[in-house]
Amino acid sequence: MAQIAKVSQKVQLRSSGHKFYELLKNKMDFVFQMFPDVYKSWKVLEGNGLAHGSIIHLKYNVDGPSEAKERLAIDDANKSITFECLEGDLFRDFEVFKLKIEVVENGSNGCSTNWSIEYVKANEDVAPPHNYLIIAAKISKGIDDYLCKN
Repeated sequence: MAQIAKVSQKVQLRSSGHKFYELLKNKMDFVFQMFPDVYKSWKVLEGNGLAHGSIIHLKYNVDGPSEAKERLAIDDANKSITFECLEGDLFRDFEVFKLKIEVVENGSNGCSTNWSIEYVKANEDVAPPHNYLIIAAKISKGIDDYLCKN
C-alpha cells in the first residue's frame, strides 16, 4: 500500500478569522465566482453545497482544465473545510487527494489559513501537488483583500 504524503502552506492574513471562515463556508459559490481564472463552474450533486457531507462537481483550472467530484467535510469547531476528491482528473496522478483549509485566529493580528493536501501518488514520477498550494494562497489573499475592503 502506498504511503500518504502531505504538503502544506500557511498564509498570514489581515482579516478576522471568523469573517473569513463564514464567507468561505456560507458563500462558497461567491468565493468560486471571485476567481474565474481558477473556477470555471461548480454544481451541487448532493446536500446543499454548504453542509458537511455535501458533494459538489467542480470544473477548474490548475495546470490546465480539470474536473472533480468532491465531498465536503466541515468542522466548525476547528474552522476547517476538507475537500475530498471522489472522482476526476486528479486520479490520473493521485490515488488519494484531500485538500484542507483551516482558519486560525491571530487576535488583533488578523488570522492565518493553513492549507494542507494529503495525497497518494499514482506512481513515483508524479510531482507533489505544490501547484495547488500556490492557487490556495492566491485564493486566501483574494478573500482577505475582499474582506478588508468590505
